[in-house]
Order: sequence, then structure tokens, then C-alpha cells
Amino acid sequence: MIWYLLVSGSLRTNNCTALNRVQYPLRGTTEPPQLEPSHPLRRAFQAHGTATAQHWLLSLVLTITISVLLCYQAVFQTDSPAAASLRNLPKHVWTSTTEIEGGRPADVTVRQVWIHGDYMDAIELPVLREAMLVQDALIGSGFGQDEGGTCKYDQVMARDNPGCLKTAAGQQWGWHSPLMYWNCSLSALEADNDLLKTINRGSTMQSALNMTLRPSTVLAGKTFTSAKLRAADALVITVFDQTSTLESIWDSRSRALADQISQEWNIFPNSGLVTDSRLYEFRFRPMAMHDDLLLAASYLVTAAYVILRMMQLRAVKSWFGLLVTVCVKVNHPLHCLLYH
Repeated sequence: MIWYLLVSGSLRTNNCTALNRVQYPLRGTTEPPQLEPSHPLRRAFQAHGTATAQHWLLSLVLTITISVLLCYQAVFQTDSPAAASLRNLPKHVWTSTTEIEGGRPADVTVRQVWIHGDYMDAIELPVLREAMLVQDALIGSGFGQDEGGTCKYDQVMARDNPGCLKTAAGQQWGWHSPLMYWNCSLSALEADNDLLKTINRGSTMQSALNMTLRPSTVLAGKTFTSAKLRAADALVITVFDQTSTLESIWDSRSRALADQISQEWNIFPNSGLVTDSRLYEFRFRPMAMHDDLLLAASYLVTAAYVILRMMQLRAVKSWFGLLVTVCVKVNHPLHCLLYH
């Protein structure tokens, strides 16, 4: 933040030229413009100066607030919840999403189940246990022709899966779950003394579907501190179906889950059946060479313009030193740099 102080006065010279006047190209004269007292521009600046002088504290607070908001965007902060998902997107691909109306067939049908505990307490052992039940009830041993049933709670708690279910060869479906951090093992889950540490340590693991187990893909309502997960509001289990033929099996298992769910938990909708769906089109376009060249040219032009304007500042002894200082202090906009 830079403050400019305008001082009017006179300069006495003795047989020498003290100032080099610059002729204004549009006005054709070296004399500064003389605005009438009733001129709108002069009255606007006068009103602004009067209001700033009368409410100087409010002016300082507003100026600092605006500068901080413009310099520190939420999406660039590593500990901002708004950046939790955005910073995980690939920076070398343009991604767009468009909702499609009509009865076009879908390439991939996505079905999700969100398991909530108390507010921001989804990463707790009781919630994860219930997620294990829901996962086993809806996915079970797969989606074969004879896999229309579901498992009861005591059956899930009595056995321990040797590992997460993998899609058999030729089957065009897959799934993604936060329980993959513990290899879908109930004993490993109950023996874990630090659930958050396990999630942060396994955020670079890949599932059998070749998808990275980032918290942004298996958790919802996340909070981070220095890129480390601290809490989440919901566990997200996702099933991907490329055949769009699993609807009947999924619906039957959902109804069975709604019937046998514990009274301590609520299911929405109550019947377990979701009747509304939306069709989206995702486009992933890698950045081409001309995109890279355009970005590089824009940065070079901006840097050249800044350097050129700094070279024209007569109050600065070294424009290169000023440029280095600006680059060093760019992360702290509240610092004021004074040059004499």
C-alpha cells in the first residue's frame, strides 16, 4: 500500500534549469490542466479527500482489507477449505462441465452414498464402522447376476475382508471408498490409533480403479491445515458403472439397507431409492503448445511493462533493486517501502 502526499509550493532557481518539463502530447502544452472549482472531477476528488480525512480509520481498514483480499485469494491458500479440491486438479488440463438435457445414454453412471456423523466428525470409529456396513450392503461381493442380496450387520462384523474387492476382468464397473485407506479391513480399522494420520499418509495411494485416494475424492466438507486433513463432514462411497445395467441390483440393495438400518441412523430418502438424476458432460482438454506460448508471452509482456515503468521513476535510485524488493515482499502487502 503506497500513500502519495501532494504538496504545493515554489522552487527558486539561480541561472539553472531545475525541472525538465514534459509536454503533454494530447494537449500540446507543458502547463498542467486547470480545473474549475465546479468541475465534476475536481469536486469528486475533493469529496473523496474530505471523506478520507474525516474517517481516516475506516479508510485505513477498508484499504488494508481490500488489498489483502485481492492479494490473498482463497484458492491459493494451502489451509483454506475452498482450496481443498481446487488445488488437487491438474494444472495442465482445461476442464469444463455442462449439464445435458434429454434422454441421451450416459457413458458412466455414478452412484454415491454419503455417510454423516456429527458435524465435522465423520472420521470417527463409529461412523467408519457404519460406513463398512453400508459399503458391504451395497457393494458386497460385486454386481454379478446372482448378487441381488445384501449382508446383515452381524455378518459384516463377524468376518474380516482380506482386502478391498477388485473388479473382475471384463466387468465394466468400479468403486471408490475412504475405507480403502484400511484395505476395507475391519480389524485394521479398529486397530488404528490415529485415523487422520492414516488418511494423510495414504493420500497418494491408488485403488484398483487406478484412482488416487485423495481426501477430496472420498470425503466431503473437509478442513485442512498446511495441506494436512484435520476433519471431514461426510464419507463418500462412489460406484462407477459403464454399462448402466446395475440399477435394479443397486435399488434392491438400497431398499434392503433402508429396512435393516439401525434406529440410531437416518437414511435419506427413507425408502433408500433415489428417483432423480442428472446428466453431465465433462471435457478434459490438455493445454496445447499455443496455450503455453500465449501464457509465456503474457507474462513476459507484463514483466517488461513493469520494468519499463520502474525505469521511468526518477525517485528510485535503482529500478533493479526495487524490482527485487517487490518480488521478495510480494507475500506481505502490508509492508510499505519508502525510497528517498
